[in-house]
Amino acid sequence: MKEMRIEAEQFSAYYDEQERILFVTYSGIVTPDVTAQFYSWLIQSLAERPEIVETARGSVYDFRKVARFENKNLTAAQRESQNLNQRFDLTSIPVALIVGSMYQEQLLRVTMQIQPGQERKRIVRSVDEARAFFAEFHRKHGSRQPENTGHTKPSA
Repeated sequence: MKEMRIEAEQFSAYYDEQERILFVTYSGIVTPDVTAQFYSWLIQSLAERPEIVETARGSVYDFRKVARFENKNLTAAQRESQNLNQRFDLTSIPVALIVGSMYQEQLLRVTMQIQPGQERKRIVRSVDEARAFFAEFHRKHGSRQPENTGHTKPSA
């Protein structure tokens, strides 16, 4: 099975098989090219590993190391996200956006308002807060419980 991982200049990303969470960390200046590179990798990775779409518990996007976002990145992020969502049904996968400053939070709130699926996205301040959001989301939607929670499957 191919590992889902990429290390690029302005971002790194990997899928944690055990937690079933995609972790993405952006840094420096986020440009439309950076956004396109990430989404291209993600689309290709999900095409190669479609089972992840069915089993993932969440995605964490960490923006704490971002110095700034280029103006045109908002449009690029919207376009790339629409492309991704046309190819894969991600409606049952919550998304946590980690911020470290008011600037980052304000820009991400604007992005969230123009993209569909706000109920599955939340701005958080830490990975622990992201995990708590995922647990809350899946409790509400009755889906994708972690395998190591002590929950047992009913016997047939």
